[in-house]
Amino acid sequence: MIFSEQRGVDDVSGFREKFRNFSKFCTEDYLIRYANKGLYKRALKELDNGVSVKYTWNESSVSCQLSEGTRCTLENTLDRWECACPSEHICKHVLIAILYDQREHSSEGSMSADEKHMPDKDSVISDNDPLDVSKDVPVTDSVSNVVSNMDDPGEVPQGVSRENDSRFRWMTESDLTPLIKPYSSSMIEEVVFRLRYPEEIKIIEDSLLTVHLTSQHIEVSFTEEPNLAKALCKVQQTAGRMAKLEALLRYRVLKGLDDTDALSGRVYEAKFSLQTVQECRAMLAGLLKTGLARLPESYMAQLETLAIAAHSGNLPDIERSLRGLQGELQLFFNRHVRFSMQSMLDRVSKLYLALKVLEEEKVSAIQQSQLIGQFRSKYFTVPSLHLYGLGADAWETRSGFRGITYYFYCFDDKEIYTYSDVRAVYYDDQQFSYTEHYGAFTPWLPHLTFRQLVGEEVQFHSVKVNEERRISSGEGAKLVILPRTDVESLNMDKYMQDITSVIREESRSFDLFAAPKERLAVIKVARIVEHHFVKQTQDLMLTIESAEGESLILTLPYSSDWQMMIQRLESGYGSKSLEHFYAFVRVEPKRISPISFLKGQTVLSLKLDIGNGRMGRLGRA
Repeated sequence: MIFSEQRGVDDVSGFREKFRNFSKFCTEDYLIRYANKGLYKRALKELDNGVSVKYTWNESSVSCQLSEGTRCTLENTLDRWECACPSEHICKHVLIAILYDQREHSSEGSMSADEKHMPDKDSVISDNDPLDVSKDVPVTDSVSNVVSNMDDPGEVPQGVSRENDSRFRWMTESDLTPLIKPYSSSMIEEVVFRLRYPEEIKIIEDSLLTVHLTSQHIEVSFTEEPNLAKALCKVQQTAGRMAKLEALLRYRVLKGLDDTDALSGRVYEAKFSLQTVQECRAMLAGLLKTGLARLPESYMAQLETLAIAAHSGNLPDIERSLRGLQGELQLFFNRHVRFSMQSMLDRVSKLYLALKVLEEEKVSAIQQSQLIGQFRSKYFTVPSLHLYGLGADAWETRSGFRGITYYFYCFDDKEIYTYSDVRAVYYDDQQFSYTEHYGAFTPWLPHLTFRQLVGEEVQFHSVKVNEERRISSGEGAKLVILPRTDVESLNMDKYMQDITSVIREESRSFDLFAAPKERLAVIKVARIVEHHFVKQTQDLMLTIESAEGESLILTLPYSSDWQMMIQRLESGYGSKSLEHFYAFVRVEPKRISPISFLKGQTVLSLKLDIGNGRMGRLGRA
């Protein structure tokens, strides 16, 4: 019994010491960022007016009775507290309880007798105690890391010392794995996705190290404790937790650290059926050994069976490749003119190599994930996108889908983004009018049509996009129209190409660890020198010429939907006066297809605008 009572006394004394260290740790910066400046000042005013606090110590908490009648209970963290007042957030009573303790024990001389006889704090507080702010920490040689990316060096707080600089070394020197352990893989995946986009950050170091994410208007203040849960951020719940992780990772990137390996192990947890991979590779090996000439049509059934197995075995990209192979073989068996041996070999080669790499299991988790793919694309919110409309293309698939894809150049990451309006039309009662959908209002601004959007320069805020840079129409995104820049003034980086580089691009080989994507380019054109319709292939051929005299043929396949466009272009409607413009094109195997023409601030989407007589507008731009 005596031992039990003594242990209780020791527990109370231990907590009292922890709380005292915690109250010392609660600097003005810390409390203001956790609450707000007004609340902090009100708490100080109440203390100056004579409010006092009586403490009753427990094993893991302290009951605080304020002289004005309010009672609250605190622990050695601001994450857990209780107060008799009705406030749902941290209140002035909690701040008063902390600040009163600070004033009462601001110096050794103000300590009570029982505190003077307490054990030395180094013997009470364990090495893992997050509240021990007095440990010996190596001092840095300079304070150059105090402020990074500051607009004004004068923002460096007064009194910053090398001791302060060393207190936050955990942010760059700690192992990242335990820090991100409380986060789900989906949360980490979204934060990693957002790191693709540039973000100006400001670093302010005083009693806290604050990372300001400028464009998001979010501040995250880190304590010296290596625990993201202890960081302060006014954004609540899940969004706040992700903001803390993003701020830490951007800070580490600023310091030159690469966390790819630590993050990919959590984000890319590749689980798939190895048996299905082995069966698919054995089937392809049999195909290569037998050859197409002796291949029985029953082989199609084997492909279907393996495609179903790939779906069940969590191999979405392998399933898509097998079905693509089915389509090529169907053309071969039907002796269809569209069958391409080169296309067939490309499909078999890429699928075989992917299966071989997965079977050997020697690549990283992220590379395995790239080969496996996803059944359903994930969309993540990015803070902002500055986009420039490039044009729209209407299309129809053999499987019965119709749609319009809108293309935008992004100034933030120098990539092309798309938005697609798609409908299934394989049922008799389903229709898709290109004209109607092109003239429909966008989901982001009710007075803005898609026809207008694709000719604008815009700024999206809080918009969702996926890995393929497709924009979601989901709620929450905000769209602002900006003054449109002349296309001649833009530098679209890798997409701005001359005719020679586009021809070279046409023969580029595939990348095993990258999702297949459209090959797009913007070409500076001096004039259209020739246009003629080839009856055998049902294609309209436009020969363009650069200022240097290089020529390139652009191909537009005939369709009844584009009959008016083909006829007008074939007759030279508007194109005779069209000079010194840019052609936005898709580079495909054995042909280059134009999507739009751009000049000045005007965009002409060929399939969707020429039928409406807008060619003349581009010529006058």
